[in-house]
Amino acid sequence: MYYHHYPNTPYAPYPYYYQQMGMISHVPAQYYAHYQPVIEFRYPEMYPPVDTHELHKSAKTFQKLIKQTDLIVNKIIESDKFAHDLMEAAQKSNQKRVDELILSTGIKIKYKATFSPDGINIKLYNSEQEGACCSLSISLRW
Repeated sequence: MYYHHYPNTPYAPYPYYYQQMGMISHVPAQYYAHYQPVIEFRYPEMYPPVDTHELHKSAKTFQKLIKQTDLIVNKIIESDKFAHDLMEAAQKSNQKRVDELILSTGIKIKYKATFSPDGINIKLYNSEQEGACCSLSISLRW
């Protein structure tokens, strides 16, 4: 038997019979939630109209980051000596030498290089304030 602690529950989908203090009671089905009409309120959109000006500006800025990234990656691919020197300096935790090598690729923007025994991470920034517009991360393993 199913026991309702409220004898006339409005949420019983079907009539139930249960025992209450030695008597058998009946709970009539008074309310069927799945048969009630659904009233849906729609609120007006709270978003401003679409303006792609800022998106285009960010994409052009990001394109410059890609070109700078291309300089670093191409240098690693084309020069075994550069790749060897970069990896050796990073494994010896020589931040100054790693920075010199990255600058020698010809990049002209701000960056931050971090490294670990597994690889190197170079994050390029294309704005004066970090996180203001665009950034690009290069993660290379060795």
